[in-house]
Amino acid sequence: MISLIDALPVFMDLQLGGDRALRKLSYSHVVQDIRRLNIKNKNDPVNKPLQNILFNSLQDEDENKSKRALAVLAELNRRKVWVDERTSNAICNACFHKSSRIMISALRYLLGYDQAVEEEDEDESSDDEDDGKKPGIPAVSKEEIYKAHKKGTNSSKKKKQAKLERVMRSLAKQQRNKSREMDHGSHAPLQHVHDPQNFAEKLFRRLQGCTERFEIKLMMMQVISRAVGLHKLILLNFYPYLQRYIQPHQRDVTQLLAAAVQSCHDDVPPDAVESMIRQLVNQFVHDRARPEVMAVGLNVVREICMRIPLIMTKELLTDLALYKKSREKAVSAAARSIISVYRQVFPALLDKKDRGRGADLAVKPKAFGEKVVAEGISGIELLADGESGNDDDEDNEDDEENNDDQASDDEPVESGEEEGSDVGEDEEMDHDVEAGDSDDAGSSGMEGLEDDSDMEEEEEEEEEDDDDELEKSSKGLRKRKMDCEANQTQEGDAPPVSSQKRQKIKSSEAEEPASTSQSLRQLKKMYASKVEQKAAIEVVSRDGDGILSNEDFQRIRELQAKRAAKAAMAEHGLSKAGKFRQEIAVKLDKHGNLNEKRVNPAHLEARIRKRQEKEERQASVRAGREDRPLFGARTAMKQKKTGGTSNKQKEKSKGMPLAAKRAIIKRTNNRKKMGRRTAEKQFRGKKAWK
Repeated sequence: MISLIDALPVFMDLQLGGDRALRKLSYSHVVQDIRRLNIKNKNDPVNKPLQNILFNSLQDEDENKSKRALAVLAELNRRKVWVDERTSNAICNACFHKSSRIMISALRYLLGYDQAVEEEDEDESSDDEDDGKKPGIPAVSKEEIYKAHKKGTNSSKKKKQAKLERVMRSLAKQQRNKSREMDHGSHAPLQHVHDPQNFAEKLFRRLQGCTERFEIKLMMMQVISRAVGLHKLILLNFYPYLQRYIQPHQRDVTQLLAAAVQSCHDDVPPDAVESMIRQLVNQFVHDRARPEVMAVGLNVVREICMRIPLIMTKELLTDLALYKKSREKAVSAAARSIISVYRQVFPALLDKKDRGRGADLAVKPKAFGEKVVAEGISGIELLADGESGNDDDEDNEDDEENNDDQASDDEPVESGEEEGSDVGEDEEMDHDVEAGDSDDAGSSGMEGLEDDSDMEEEEEEEEEDDDDELEKSSKGLRKRKMDCEANQTQEGDAPPVSSQKRQKIKSSEAEEPASTSQSLRQLKKMYASKVEQKAAIEVVSRDGDGILSNEDFQRIRELQAKRAAKAAMAEHGLSKAGKFRQEIAVKLDKHGNLNEKRVNPAHLEARIRKRQEKEERQASVRAGREDRPLFGARTAMKQKKTGGTSNKQKEKSKGMPLAAKRAIIKRTNNRKKMGRRTAEKQFRGKKAWK
């Protein structure tokens, strides 16, 4: 009979009374009544007056009244009833309340929201496992399922089934996350702040003048870092403030380091974070540190470098890569993870022995401030391959071609780099020889570019391009060699050139056509990719007008899921890696979603197993034997019967008659007599049938 708009102030006042049951009843009534109003759809005409009442109560000077209003708003936001921008901004602005208790409550809710979402995901996956429901992933082929259940020995089948279950769980989690983002998006209050830069700056100013205990300061640092990473803010004074706490003996140091990682993104200047990285390496990564401290430091360096790859120098990366030979497994694994990150991001920064086979030295991270603009639709090539029916065959052919190209590209470039340093030492060569070489190289390079542009216009001659380039490079080498000999014969007064210098000249000359051929190959690939994408759009579109329909986009999503399933199978060892070999080592998020996820401090810690005592080992052994079946062959276990012995077993255990026993005794005695007679004769070997 009375609307909630009129009754809400009364219920809020009832929550301030002394009776605990009355406070609980009024609080639950307000939450349930507002939730009931928004079950079918959002009732905005009623929600806005109710929100105004709660917002005014939240800004009240009375601490108890503000706390009860914040509790109601947080509960409604947690239950996904009020997830609009007004509610989110009201909760975030509660961090600037005069009362420290209100500020602490708001900080705890902002920090616990993402953690609660992660726990919900884990609960959903565990519920699926408990129910015995295997997530139906259409991307996993029936052939892989058949191999895991029908082929191999019992132990190998168990291993393959366990790997297959892990693959299906990971794919199901990816699909859940994608569907949640498409349906609802993120409901985190920090995601909907109107002015995130102003929010972070105000909270940082309050942190600098805060006199609360260390736990409160840590919560404020975590919220600031979360806002900086989520919205890619620039707060340069925050990193020197964090630097003073980066020490191994600092309390809750893993949470501080997680906050430091969360506040890094690609828009932060590398110079601003350089001093913090130096402090981290000096304090955590050295020979006198404990293994768990070194592992934590290396893990944090890896996470920061995944977000800001330009922060790493060649000297520092070489030093950190040497820890891969450490005796401690956690330290060596952390060092190898850094190497695997830079194999994908910046392989030229690694030493030659750490780059791996087929490293593409042309791969470099984006420059500071550089943005990647999409020029087409992602996955359109998959759609064209799927409709032509040559998806798997073309993938295998592309893998072989890419490996051959990378092997042919890397060898001359690396030899040129190594020999180029020797050429720099001898600078007394004649200028005429250098001028002649440069002119010939320039002319050959221009000819190569003109020929490549002509070939781009004619798509039929693209296959013969590599052969033409090799012929041109060999002709250019012969021409330069002849010119060098002519110049040496013309200059009679010039001193003779030694054999070492001739070799260095040849190495520098060989470097130029290799680089030109590499640039030509890259231009060719860029043009071919653009032509393929345009042709794919024209072929795939239903009407031939280059416009994709909803069915086409659905097909693209299915093919992308199939590609992700292949990568996951290769990662867990259920199929050959192929083109997914580089994606297996470390899962780099190529879509820029690293900053949207919360950094879990537990993932930065080292997992070092300490030596157990004898009693602990025996207890673990007994615990593992409880639900285990009896040890033995499967056929023997099947043949075992509980209802008595079989006829065959009875025949074996039947007692012999007296006459048969006497016959056996007589036979054995005769054998012994014959043995005594033949013992005196020469031994001629044991008979095969005896």
